[in-house]
Amino acid sequence: MYSRVSRCGWTKIQNRLTLATQHKIHYSSNILKKKESVSRNLQPGKVYHGFLCTEVEPIKEYNMTAYLLTHEKTKTEYLHLERDDSNNVFSVGFRTTPQDSMGTPHILEHTVLCGSEKYPVRDPFFKMLNRSLATFMNALTGPDYTFYPFSSQNEIDYRNLQKVYLDAVFRPNLERLDFLQEGWRLEHSNLEDKSSELVFKGVVYNEMKGAFSETSSLFGQKFINAILPNGTYGYVSGGDPLHIPKLTHDHLRNFHATYYHPSNARIYSYGNFPLEQNLKFVNEAYLNQYKYLDPKNSVVSPQVRWQNMKRANIQCRVDQYGGPIEKQNQIAIGYVMSDITNLYETFMMTALAELMIIGPNSAFYKSLIEKNISGGYNSLTGYDNQIRDTLFVLGLRDVEKSKFEEVEKIANETIEQIFSKGFEKEHIESVLHGFELSIKHQSPKFGLKVLFNLMPLWNHNGPILNALKVNDLLNQLKSNLMEPRYVKEVIEKYFIANHHKLIMTMQPDPKFDDIFNTAEAKVLKEKVSALTEAQKEDIYKEGLELSRAQKKVQNLDVLPCLKIDEITLNKTAPELKHTISGNIPMQLCEANTNGVTYFKGVLGTDCLNDSQRQMLPFFIYIVDKFDTKSYNYRDFDKYVSKSTSGLSFITHITEHIDQPGQYEQGVLINSHCLDENLPKMLDIWMEIFSKPNFNNKERMNMLLTNYCSSLTSGIIDSGHTFAMQAARALVSSVDECKENLLGLRHVMNMQDIQNKYTVEDIQNFMDTIAQNILKGDNLRAAFHYCNTNQGVHEAIDKFCTDLCKDVVYKDEHNRINWTDCKNVPKDNRGVHISMNIPVNFCAKVIPTVPYSDPDYPKLRVLTRFLTSKYLHPIVREQNGAYGGGAMLTMDGLFNFYSYRDPNSRVTMDVFDDTTDWMAKNTGLVDDQNLFEAKLSILQQMDQPIAEFMKGIDLFLYGLSYDIWQTQRERVLAVKKEDLIEVCQKYLPRTKWAGKCVIGDGASQQLRKESEAWEKISGPQQ
Repeated sequence: MYSRVSRCGWTKIQNRLTLATQHKIHYSSNILKKKESVSRNLQPGKVYHGFLCTEVEPIKEYNMTAYLLTHEKTKTEYLHLERDDSNNVFSVGFRTTPQDSMGTPHILEHTVLCGSEKYPVRDPFFKMLNRSLATFMNALTGPDYTFYPFSSQNEIDYRNLQKVYLDAVFRPNLERLDFLQEGWRLEHSNLEDKSSELVFKGVVYNEMKGAFSETSSLFGQKFINAILPNGTYGYVSGGDPLHIPKLTHDHLRNFHATYYHPSNARIYSYGNFPLEQNLKFVNEAYLNQYKYLDPKNSVVSPQVRWQNMKRANIQCRVDQYGGPIEKQNQIAIGYVMSDITNLYETFMMTALAELMIIGPNSAFYKSLIEKNISGGYNSLTGYDNQIRDTLFVLGLRDVEKSKFEEVEKIANETIEQIFSKGFEKEHIESVLHGFELSIKHQSPKFGLKVLFNLMPLWNHNGPILNALKVNDLLNQLKSNLMEPRYVKEVIEKYFIANHHKLIMTMQPDPKFDDIFNTAEAKVLKEKVSALTEAQKEDIYKEGLELSRAQKKVQNLDVLPCLKIDEITLNKTAPELKHTISGNIPMQLCEANTNGVTYFKGVLGTDCLNDSQRQMLPFFIYIVDKFDTKSYNYRDFDKYVSKSTSGLSFITHITEHIDQPGQYEQGVLINSHCLDENLPKMLDIWMEIFSKPNFNNKERMNMLLTNYCSSLTSGIIDSGHTFAMQAARALVSSVDECKENLLGLRHVMNMQDIQNKYTVEDIQNFMDTIAQNILKGDNLRAAFHYCNTNQGVHEAIDKFCTDLCKDVVYKDEHNRINWTDCKNVPKDNRGVHISMNIPVNFCAKVIPTVPYSDPDYPKLRVLTRFLTSKYLHPIVREQNGAYGGGAMLTMDGLFNFYSYRDPNSRVTMDVFDDTTDWMAKNTGLVDDQNLFEAKLSILQQMDQPIAEFMKGIDLFLYGLSYDIWQTQRERVLAVKKEDLIEVCQKYLPRTKWAGKCVIGDGASQQLRKESEAWEKISGPQQ
């Protein structure tokens, strides 16, 4: 997967993980009990299995010990973080720095996972998904690195995955057919007819065509290429579709030999499994068989700094679902900042960027966002500390071209203002509080988050152990930011006197797709015209050979797989207390929350009419952004930031666990705080429940513009999710509700609302929604807290009593107001959401049975069997989509989907032919394949749960531990004949279904037999 690791910054590295305890203790400020060091014999200066231990450091912030080792023979670096955490992580990564845009690192990432010396099967990576209880498995390519991480709580499973991963990266087969499948190839449009036209195919080729059609991805890629033009950042490591066809198989193999050498590798492990076993295996099986190879070719040199700022302009496609074309412009103003290895400067700039950009008290928010000359910040905005030369970017989307000059002028004036006035003390304190709270906050995937944040720094030989000592950095930051002179020096150095500055603009071009298609056709014509007759014959034969290889039954016995007796159930029923406080039903859970208290609540919205309900997502977006009873919106934001993690509001629509005719609609609210700030956090929620003041017309108009502008962002990246949602809406009234509030229908509804209503109308809607739902007798609540928080019950009771002081008490306290589902016409319908993108997203949805039905676990196992044995091999491997599979929703909607798919009709036929395929391939439903399908479901069900999430499934969905355990037992009890039976019973092509295609699928006939299809076009088409 090509992925810029998100701009998560330093705060993400401070997420915490907890370990459940089996007995009552009073938890100290440390999150985890100190355990006897399992690696206590490792000492600096000593050699262990070929590795020299160079440093051993206790990391008190996270109650762990860091071991840094270097392999004597190859100089491979190894970092182990020992912590009493059962969710163990392993990763091997490489610095991959191409000097072209052929996508070599990205295609190599795919191809090494297509079979290796010990595991010569096609796509062992994907097949291990069904043979493992991994809590995470992936491979990621960034601008200058590629790494392969996984995590597991089961040590046998961990060792199995370790063997497969290491053999894949160090001894891949890199077969030519795999290169053709995963990278690019010329193939006849009709495989059997050598006179048919030749076309480009390939998984990565199609993936990057999709990525380049997404305007945010395109802008981000072009921006980094332009501001860092020298060296690897001047190219596209993921691959430019017009350059990918230049890549040869030989170049790929040579790239692997150089860049995947152990001397260029970084190995990481985390958790409580023994380190020495890792060292022994890595050394004996792989590293000891290599000689040192100087990794100088992969080193990224610092960018030569410019003496004068530069400008650039690019074009993008028209967003057919966006605002008016004349406003679909973007601008980004970027500066090259510190070197990533300058640890403190990078940490400081993360905080500085938040002070400058985030929230109503930040300088750029005041000067640019509140001026309402754009659709808000674009996706480039922020501080990027994931590459060698870090970047600060200020970007706006949906700006009229005539406003570009004004944006530049305001940006420069704002920097001068920060230089002269600095930052308010309260604002600094609120940002620093966010850092401190994030250190205490706990995450079940702490080891992975540390890896993701350390990898870019480690990739450039930065001081990774010092990076873990966040308290040292934070103490220095507190001192420096409170010193006006220091702030002045920083602003002058990195902004006023910094000439390495790029201003890039982007405008939509109605001919953008035609220009790309013409360029692609030219590349194709050049490739084809250069072919000799012998080469054409080879292409024809290779196409047939690849097709045969894709269909060939493989011997998977060489791959390791967990056995049933190696699987243990680690989850236990959480201790929950249910009570009433005031008139509010409460779920309380005492847990090891490390001195943090968590609040969640659900507000019912069944009281809203249809007009009000379609405005609910916008209400959720703005509810905490206005003046309250006691504070103006700026002071309220300071109060929230200094006392809590921030306030969260999410649309909550959930099905009844065992009654398909009902669903709940509401708003999920949540926040968390340090224990000592609980009274303040609850007071903040009292301000919300006292109804915000929506009278500020200018602010309402600005927020409406920003909200509508943001809605189309990310549609292409998550196209399969939107396609499934749209298809579900055709067969389910609860999903019709979701589509109107969360899907593409909501995007179009909000465009209509902008044109239909005045600001005064919008304000009235907001007031009415607030009056209806922000009430104590419309809330049910859940709290998670540590037993060291002595005043928690008193504070909660006061909050609930105050919230309900004017409420007439009721005898009924269930507080789940179920909505009856409407009858949906049982016609086979489809919706084609036309979009000018070069790939499609396809979905088909069939209603089956709810969660509590005995057939549900059988269907759930069937989704994994079909994904592994049918959909992935055909939709992805044979037909070139980036992904394809099946899934089952909690209310029993069976979903087929494809992702970044060059086809539409062909894929829909694959979905329709499921029962026919199953009837012809019942022999595949053997004991091993059945067990693997079950194992992949257990992998989902047995994921580690954070302390602050215990019992939340019961609170939100009515899913108790007993129901969950029954479901798990039923999954394990599924038989071979059950899969065949439920497939024939629920998935025949004649069954009632909804379908959706997002993309330019109209070029292929979609309507089939008695289906009724609707075509939806964006307002800019």
